[in-house]
Amino acid sequence: MAATSAVVLSAAARRISRSAAVASSGGGAHLLSAATRRMSSSCSASSSSIITLERVRGDEEGPVEWIASSQAFDAAGYRWRIKYDPNGNSWNESNECISIFVELADDIKGPRQEVKDPVQFKLSLLDRAGNPSPKYCRSNDASFFVDGQARFQDFIRWKDLEESGCLKDDSFMVRCDITVIKKWAEDDDNVSVDSASSRVVVPPSDLHRHLYDMLWKKQGVDVAIDVSGETFEARGWLLAARSPAFEAELLAAPKEKAPGGGAVAVRRRVEIGGMEPRVFKALLHFMYTDALPPSMMEEEEEKHGAVAMARDLLAAAHRYKLERLKLLCEEMLCRCIDVDTVAGTIAVAEQHGCGALEAACAEFLARPGNLKAVMETEGYEKIKANPTMMELIMKQLV
Repeated sequence: MAATSAVVLSAAARRISRSAAVASSGGGAHLLSAATRRMSSSCSASSSSIITLERVRGDEEGPVEWIASSQAFDAAGYRWRIKYDPNGNSWNESNECISIFVELADDIKGPRQEVKDPVQFKLSLLDRAGNPSPKYCRSNDASFFVDGQARFQDFIRWKDLEESGCLKDDSFMVRCDITVIKKWAEDDDNVSVDSASSRVVVPPSDLHRHLYDMLWKKQGVDVAIDVSGETFEARGWLLAARSPAFEAELLAAPKEKAPGGGAVAVRRRVEIGGMEPRVFKALLHFMYTDALPPSMMEEEEEKHGAVAMARDLLAAAHRYKLERLKLLCEEMLCRCIDVDTVAGTIAVAEQHGCGALEAACAEFLARPGNLKAVMETEGYEKIKANPTMMELIMKQLV
């Protein structure tokens, strides 16, 4: 079954006094369409909500704890509410970002419903024409909704929002897609004991989601990592367990008094050179979750940015001996090989010992017309100066 709804949330921006902050629903939340059918196979209920967020800037610094909330709306068979925090949490200490939360709301007919099926959420920043911007789409893996809230803590940085071209009349729109995955048939009235027991499902592991949440929680962090002017906080035991190379850096790092007077009295400070903050952020995401950031997967439509990120992250994975991450980046680069990217990708593959990626580049160059097209680009001189690659190309041409 499917449902579509629209909700409008008016909210204040990063710097505004509480008296100026107003949260309201424009036009309310209403169910536009719904269709339900009984079926004997897996199905899903999904909905899309459009949220309008108004930026209002004032002279006063807004209260850090201020959060705007939409009115409750119906979607995918449940009631939801969107919350917006202009002073969002971030992986670093600057907190210059926006956080958006999707949570269950109290039902008008009674207590809050429990979602018993896996739920997937996707937030997309919309451009001025109302189309999703692939670079600023955030989603989570479908998982059981056990804590009543989906958190997109680092949805977008204020700096990135202002440079995105998505602001219109000092406001921006976010689309929220909610999908509830229905597991079982609803029309079996005579179910045997055996078939009933077979409906007991052990959910997939959501350890990665809990570890991901730890990125945002400051309790227990004992490492400060400086990367090109930005500072990230993490837990040393997790980084050491994931990467022996990182463990060596932690052991050699100086200790300092931890700020705030929390449970951790002393922390280590690590300085990492030769890496951009955005790359380290993706590296840290992988070390906590064993997966690429969703934003990186969605950016693949913007090939130039995706290729640059994958190359840099592959180099970081090689540096910290994260073989799975290295292979994930190698796979992404294989999918992005074209006339413009092949020369640079060959150089990265050779530098970091990626044999499969080198072979994929050679195969691409051996296809009719590709080598001739590449010969007209500036990158061809790099390929011609690489005897190993030229040998691979010749083998493909034979």
